[in-house]
Amino acid sequence: MRNLWISVAVIAWAALAGSAVAAGMSGPMNGGEHFAFGHPGAPSAHAQVIHIKALDFSFEPKSIAVRRGETVEFVISNDSKLTHEFVIGDAKLQAAHEKEMQTMPGMSMKHDVNGISLAPGQTRDLVWTFTRDGVVEYACHVPGHFAAGMVGKIIIH
Repeated sequence: MRNLWISVAVIAWAALAGSAVAAGMSGPMNGGEHFAFGHPGAPSAHAQVIHIKALDFSFEPKSIAVRRGETVEFVISNDSKLTHEFVIGDAKLQAAHEKEMQTMPGMSMKHDVNGISLAPGQTRDLVWTFTRDGVVEYACHVPGHFAAGMVGKIIIH
């Protein structure tokens, strides 16, 4: 019986690790998450502040550019009467989160280091360090919002 529990634990761990790799993450889950394009930054290390507005079904600006190695403090203001998310991720991670939100609408983002939820009228920040050149997205996955085009681009160079 003990071997069965050990086998189940190993299979569960492998499935979780595989999901993290598929979503572009590596490293320990929660607090120590790392992503292929960067990691949470220290608030005192921010070199640039970027203000983003969450409107009804779009973000302003729709595209931003940052430098590889740069730590950015995103200040996101929800200027809408709707609840929104701000999630940083590559296309694969965004697709995975969209699928997850379709099956579990209203899911809390308390433990996601790469995203925040915003109530109407709320302003919050997210500090991120970008480590690789490329393009990632910021998006809202409240049901219907991503499909309506609530996504922006981050160009890392």
